[in-house]
Amino acid sequence: MMMHLKFLRFWISLLVVSGVILSCTQSEYTKLVKNELARGIRVDSLLLGINFGDSRDEFYGKCFDLNKQELITQGPKGATVQYFFTDSLFHSTPTPIRLLFIPAFDDKDKIMEMNLEFSYVAWAPWNNELQSNVLIEFVMKQILHWYKGNPFILVDMDGKNMPVKLDGNRRMAVYIKDEQNVVVKIHDILHPKYKHSIDIK
Repeated sequence: MMMHLKFLRFWISLLVVSGVILSCTQSEYTKLVKNELARGIRVDSLLLGINFGDSRDEFYGKCFDLNKQELITQGPKGATVQYFFTDSLFHSTPTPIRLLFIPAFDDKDKIMEMNLEFSYVAWAPWNNELQSNVLIEFVMKQILHWYKGNPFILVDMDGKNMPVKLDGNRRMAVYIKDEQNVVVKIHDILHPKYKHSIDIK
């Protein structure tokens, strides 16, 4: 627990200084939600051509095609999809990154959420440069590079301060899972399961 809190303080201060994240009060977040939804624009793109609202069959069909193109493979224990890429834009030397992803489906078998889990391929417990408290800064910069749109803001969600990026109905929340992994949870805030989040006070 002490280690997690240490990581939390470190990356929040680092990201505020670097300008990747903006401090935000809850009322400002609520205002952002209202402004984004008032635009009336749906943002359903998730990753590699996968979208909110895709059926289970559509998702697995797209994964089959991506696998044929040798872009993805099956993740550990067959529970996730695995995507490897090398970053040289935000790292001083080409750095291999592993991204595991898996969607959550609603009762109509449509995608309502996507979970992305990033880690350094060369991660080791003794390598301080490849820990999740370092990785999280890269992840946020990479997300901004991939998805463009609004910057991250710091929001109190479920009693935890975490970076959140909101574009239209698509909300991304980033947090450190453990010493190795950083998670990005992507929700459709207009989906009935998450519409309560629009009313955060």
